[in-house]
Amino acid sequence: MKGAGSFSFYSAQYSRFGSRLAAEVRREAYGEDLGQQGWRSLGEQGEIIELVQESPHGKLLDVACGSGGPSIAIAAATGCRLTGVDIEEAAIEHAKALAAAAHLPLGATFVVADCSQQLPFDKGEFDVISCIDAIIHLVSRREVFADWFRLLRPGGRLILTDACVLTGVVSKEELDIRASQGKFHIVPAAFNELMLERAGFELKACKDTTQAVSNLALRLYHARESRRGALSEEEGAGWFESRQTFLTTTAELAAAGRLSRFLYLAEKPKQAQIS
Repeated sequence: MKGAGSFSFYSAQYSRFGSRLAAEVRREAYGEDLGQQGWRSLGEQGEIIELVQESPHGKLLDVACGSGGPSIAIAAATGCRLTGVDIEEAAIEHAKALAAAAHLPLGATFVVADCSQQLPFDKGEFDVISCIDAIIHLVSRREVFADWFRLLRPGGRLILTDACVLTGVVSKEELDIRASQGKFHIVPAAFNELMLERAGFELKACKDTTQAVSNLALRLYHARESRRGALSEEEGAGWFESRQTFLTTTAELAAAGRLSRFLYLAEKPKQAQIS
């Protein structure tokens, strides 16, 4: 993952991505193993598929795609032409292998790139851009949103989620735990909407999906806890315990509505110039 440097948490995650235990945990927690991480439920995956289907045979750019599983499933369901970018080389190698096995009708391209910088694609190249639970790792939303605006065709869509929107009182200790597994940037409520507007986007929808974070964090915790011995051996006891603490704290903050997750649907105006 994801932007502005590679983080040890994600390098470690992708190094264990193909393990039997990791697959078991994903199946138990999410209901289906798409190779997913983060807070995208199967219901939300279906919603994203429906949004992408409204641009039939279009071009989808998945920013900070990770191992590529969810976006490959979207491409398989919609027939879109998929491009994925991520800073983690191991993640991109997994994505390429998964895409080859999926035999996508229009194929897929995966590129190692720093998602916090201008991406190496042409103006107006994409019909849809998605960035799921990764904006927290990108330092400047102003520059990132402006680049995504550049890459979308007029009328193109942005599907964005942010799982670290401050909507209540959070202690320093809680923030330290929540931000312990990656380089996190936490923003106040309404900040993303303001930055999207300043970049030129029209906000079409903003959906509160915080409950999914609480639910999935608890499911991940219990799926991992039931495999405590094996996972402690595979990951190391210290890593296992820190991950469990991260998941319980994440669930508590989300359940109390103090740190929230939102899904944003934004559009580049049809009359916008490709600039």
